[in-house]
Amino acid sequence: MIQRIQTVYLLLVAIISSTLILSDVPFYSETGIPEDTQDKLTITVDFNSTDTATEQVGRNDMLIYFLGAVSLISLVAIFMFKNRKLQMRLALANIGFLIVVFVAMYMRSFGSEYTSVETEQSILVGFFIPLAIGIFSFLAYSRIKKDEKLVRSLDRLR
Repeated sequence: MIQRIQTVYLLLVAIISSTLILSDVPFYSETGIPEDTQDKLTITVDFNSTDTATEQVGRNDMLIYFLGAVSLISLVAIFMFKNRKLQMRLALANIGFLIVVFVAMYMRSFGSEYTSVETEQSILVGFFIPLAIGIFSFLAYSRIKKDEKLVRSLDRLR
């Protein structure tokens, strides 16, 4: 049914991932001196772009696309309440996409060397938000599985 607790979990996944796409929540910061200048530079990486204090260094399109897929899959999974097996697969697909998001976040942060001298790297609070999305996806999966098990046990009683 649509009013089950897994619907709340899937709705939270959709809302949080959509919010990450639309807002500039930073998840990584690096301060140091680039090779070509002697000025100290602070680079902040968020889910939409990589920025310095004065300009945008690059866009993080892969993060945007995969977070959009997570949001869309969650919304579709909410309305698949009659087909619980497909709903479970969609929740697992969300977890798979979130693993790709974590890999892309790592590649955009620690995988890229923005500065080369006196580098100070720090992970910000935004790094843990996709982890919360993964936890909600896992909770939705476990509740859908519990419902499926309940329906199967009731079918055996008939």
